[in-house]
Amino acid sequence: MTSHLLLFEDDESAAYVTLKRLKASGFTVSVDVVRDGMEAIAYLTCQGGYKNRTTGNPSLILLDLKLPELDGFEVLKLIRTNPALSAIPIFILSASNTEEDKYRSALLGVSKYLIKPLDMHEFEMEATKVFSPSTPSSPSLH
Repeated sequence: MTSHLLLFEDDESAAYVTLKRLKASGFTVSVDVVRDGMEAIAYLTCQGGYKNRTTGNPSLILLDLKLPELDGFEVLKLIRTNPALSAIPIFILSASNTEEDKYRSALLGVSKYLIKPLDMHEFEMEATKVFSPSTPSSPSLH
């Protein structure tokens, strides 16, 4: 399976800005976007409109906390308790900079907590650990 990133973002403008920042920085991994918590779970478990998805698990998830249907914390709990998904690195990408949200995220096993808008330097430093440049088939971050 090819490496790809999954962006959970309900705000179209925020998704657009994030995708533009990724592209402008030379990020070449394919990115799928889901708009709410229920769609996220359907995507990850290959159900509903995603039952024929063949891309495998994402190499990295960028998760917004404020999602309709199921919020980001609920999605995070479901991912971390599913053995088939629990090892996927998850970066929170949120407008919330509260210590409570950071603490709850840490308790639920996030890999990194990033504040919107996406700081590409900080993202690249962390994403490089996921998409290791030492692997011949790894995607480019530049």
